[in-house]
Amino acid sequence: MARLQVREPQGWQAGAQDQLHRGLGRPDLRGGHLQEVAGPSASPEPGRCHHGSREASLKLIAWDFDGTLVDSRPLIEAGMAHALDALGQPRSVMTEWLKYVGLPVEAGIRNTFGPLGLDHDAVLKAYRSFGHAEHEHLMKPFDGIPELLDELRARGQRMGVATSKRTIPLMRQMARFGWEAYFDPIITPDDVTHGKPHPESLELMQARTGLAAGDLLMVGDTPFDLDMARAAGVPSLAVGHGFYDQEALAACGPRAYAPDTAALRDILLAWSE
Repeated sequence: MARLQVREPQGWQAGAQDQLHRGLGRPDLRGGHLQEVAGPSASPEPGRCHHGSREASLKLIAWDFDGTLVDSRPLIEAGMAHALDALGQPRSVMTEWLKYVGLPVEAGIRNTFGPLGLDHDAVLKAYRSFGHAEHEHLMKPFDGIPELLDELRARGQRMGVATSKRTIPLMRQMARFGWEAYFDPIITPDDVTHGKPHPESLELMQARTGLAAGDLLMVGDTPFDLDMARAAGVPSLAVGHGFYDQEALAACGPRAYAPDTAALRDILLAWSE
């Protein structure tokens, strides 16, 4: 069984009781800043809840896109600022709106502007009038992610995407980064009736691949990613370079937490052995 050490920020221990201990191994939280992560053959601890009915092998990594692979925050905030200005709303509303990044954009608008009495369609029109395609230079992969994807692909690791981004902008952005051939299947809101955190995206991914829930690993940066995985019975890995802090992610029961791409690489390479 492969073991490695992963550096964790102080405070992650507070979420230990919510972590699940089956399938892709369990983080040992007794080490403070320095944790050991067990590989795929780790056994569950008695009395702990777990995903699935058997020990899992890592056959498919299901990636979230925005905030996980790509730093799209500058683009998202620019689009939000444009919409708020067009609607005559204060920029302070953005703080609430950002809480729903990770959901389909329509859901984020409903949650943010419904309580303010603004019409959903009017807000969506203002947001989409920004011209996101013309501003995609504002987004870029997180440092080390292109190299990590290349390394995983060279090892024969199968990868897919489960995202709240619509298919057309997603494929355009993947082409920008040269990733068109890296992911299969790709699940977007255009493929499902229910977006994140509903489990339908991961259930569809299982249906398209013939894999069991325990054969997948969901990697994401939002509680919506992790709650989707938990509802689908899929193990998850939280990343800390996106939109949410570690406490919010810990509450959703991920298998482990990677504060940066270096830690993410260590975990994924160990689990894909």
